[in-house]
Amino acid sequence: MNFLAHFYLAYGDEERLVGQFIADAVKGKQVHDYSDNIRDGILQHRLIDTMTDSHGAVSKLRAAIREDIGLLSSIAIDVYLDHALATQWSRFHGTPLKEFSQKCYSQLEKHKAHLPERMQITLHYMKQYDWLSHYEQQEGIIRSLRGMSSRVRGGEKLLVAIDKFPLLIPSIHETFEQVFSDLTVAVKDHISGTNSSYLDSNHYY
Repeated sequence: MNFLAHFYLAYGDEERLVGQFIADAVKGKQVHDYSDNIRDGILQHRLIDTMTDSHGAVSKLRAAIREDIGLLSSIAIDVYLDHALATQWSRFHGTPLKEFSQKCYSQLEKHKAHLPERMQITLHYMKQYDWLSHYEQQEGIIRSLRGMSSRVRGGEKLLVAIDKFPLLIPSIHETFEQVFSDLTVAVKDHISGTNSSYLDSNHYY
């Protein structure tokens, strides 16, 4: 899952949202530099990534592109699945996607001084080009994959993911249905096991 799904699965908790956002940039003992809720968001992000990568439905989708894309297939699938969520957003959340996206940017901005430098740069471009809202459109997914292709080693292989994307849309939606339901259950269980059991009422799943 990419940013949109991670932010949804923060379930309205601002600090968990921050943790979900910065998780990939926080290494080792750095996790202890953050508040309990931000740290919990980091752990949630890692739980989501582990579940997604090991899910049988994702493995099946990955097999359809891995021969051409290799290890970067996981990055492509994360973006694909955010598209599936964005296209059905009103089914999952009571706040329109555009409004939800702007709220996320605003909340992250409040914590900007405490974000790793790499994530401050990411936030700048995320806001400027409204990544979250644009996941709904195929053009937004293409733009996202093209941008990633210039930022990761061997990223030119992600251009193949752009070509394959239209043909894979039915499989992407089928995979999303299987994976996202499992993720919502796991994250809610995780949250209920911490000091905070807050779940935003705007969430339908």
